[in-house]
Amino acid sequence: MLKAHWSGYEIDSSEAAYEVKAPQPEELGTLVRTLLTSGYFVRSYYLLFEEPMNRLRDFIKERGDPQDKLAAKALEYLDKQIDKFDPTSYRASRIGVRATQAILNYMGAHRQELLDAEIFRFELTENQEDVLGDFGFEFEPGQWVSETDFYSETEIPFDGVVLCLGCSLVGLNKLEPEDQRKAKAAVRRTDIMIQEEEGRPRMGGRGLDEMDMFFSSMFSPRDPWESYNRPQMLSLRVRLNPDATFIVTGRWMDDGQFSYGYYDYVLSRAAKKVGAKMSLHMIH
Repeated sequence: MLKAHWSGYEIDSSEAAYEVKAPQPEELGTLVRTLLTSGYFVRSYYLLFEEPMNRLRDFIKERGDPQDKLAAKALEYLDKQIDKFDPTSYRASRIGVRATQAILNYMGAHRQELLDAEIFRFELTENQEDVLGDFGFEFEPGQWVSETDFYSETEIPFDGVVLCLGCSLVGLNKLEPEDQRKAKAAVRRTDIMIQEEEGRPRMGGRGLDEMDMFFSSMFSPRDPWESYNRPQMLSLRVRLNPDATFIVTGRWMDDGQFSYGYYDYVLSRAAKKVGAKMSLHMIH
């Protein structure tokens, strides 16, 4: 049984996040593949950060053991993936779960070598330097990255990131009937617009002021459940920590506070499929 520890936390009304530690790094790729194929993710994944793939291929070619079956399999998928890269296009390349499994399992088995060689050391982007500099935040590649320190996903350093995917949870109407019922109950606890539409008590006993009501009526869909029938986008990052452990993190940005109940429920169900424990942490 794969084991992992999940925790989730609310950032603000526009972003929220999840986290899973991987205590069995040799099975990191298997963990991520099992998660993505749990039935709760749309089977379409996009590689949002390409440079780790280039660096890993160079590392394997220069230092890999020709007799290492994990290296051979990872290199096979890396070559195929890198062939898809198009520097003239803004579109991210797709990546399959078999590729992610082979590549991440190699990383898990060779994590200390990769860490010592600083293969995944990344400086802040220019925009991150500007934004974080305004807050007086100093960052040196190689230090621990705690994502809770960063208000927006765009501020999170890439240092240590070995895989960054764009993916989606399935929409409400794609869930099994029992899951749909429980997911709706979870949404009702956090989505103010649905509470208002159905005449339920407002979240946490807090009422909406007139300006909130105005914008809710202007921008909410006629059917408040309509937005939940669409795939729910989120990111997935795998990071190699300074102690040679791995962590999987991600965020979503679509009214994170309101839709928190849906993500919480569906991610919990996906986590159960991979034998993970999930705990919830709210950050205000």
